[in-house]
Amino acid sequence: MTDPWEASGSVHPVDLIDASLELHWATQFLAAAGQTFGEAQPDDSHRAMEWDADQRAFVGTPFTGPYPFRVGLRPEDLTLLLLDRTEEALGSFPLIGKTREEGYEWLSLGLAMYMGGLPATIERPEFDIPDHPVQGRTRFSTDHDAEHRALAGLYGGGAALLNEFVAGHDNASRVLCWPHHFDIATLITLDVDADGAASKTIGVGLAPRGGGCESWYWYVTPWPYPDPSTLPDLTGKAEWNTEGWTGAVLAGRDMAKLDGKSRAQTIRAFLAEATEVAQTVLGR
Repeated sequence: MTDPWEASGSVHPVDLIDASLELHWATQFLAAAGQTFGEAQPDDSHRAMEWDADQRAFVGTPFTGPYPFRVGLRPEDLTLLLLDRTEEALGSFPLIGKTREEGYEWLSLGLAMYMGGLPATIERPEFDIPDHPVQGRTRFSTDHDAEHRALAGLYGGGAALLNEFVAGHDNASRVLCWPHHFDIATLITLDVDADGAASKTIGVGLAPRGGGCESWYWYVTPWPYPDPSTLPDLTGKAEWNTEGWTGAVLAGRDMAKLDGKSRAQTIRAFLAEATEVAQTVLGR
């Protein structure tokens, strides 16, 4: 995992779809912990996740108080983590071959042992996410090892590039992975209205599927959506999506053909160009 982008290209993007759906459902444990124990935030960030490069895992909201903890999920081996205030693992639970119910039972009992109380009732989010057998009582797959490693590389590499991107934009939000659509992204706020609400923004991120794309893709979305007729051509393999939503897109099917270093360079160039174009069409 020294170069996550090498791992991300080891499996054809289309062949990652089923494993990405499983992973999406697995990350709902983190969203559930945020919903149960976190202080509700207007932007729903209490249910969102960050990528922890040291843990090679998604980590949820940190919960303070007498017993600080975070819930994590390591994609490469689909392992649920319970972390203390120093990010040390209090316990781990491999989900492969297990059901979601078993995962929730482990999390509830683990928190009870840590806090010295009765098993917690974990509130479960009701996001409208794509169906998959594991949402019921089907066990998490035992034959997705290569796909799990590729997805870990995809999100790990994506988080690294997005954090690098954010460092160059003072008005960009921190990088979060959202449990509803499972995209990892930042939001650049260009203007706010009289009430302080964002009125012009640019979303920049990586999504695993959906949005009219056959598999994972990078996107840059100006908002409010501009008139498609005003959008200039983009260079290379980048193109505009204008059906359902408007944004510049760089598809995984094209990125997977490149080696890790070239892939990262191409994505950096795409983000820089598309963001500049988005600012222009929004009048900034």
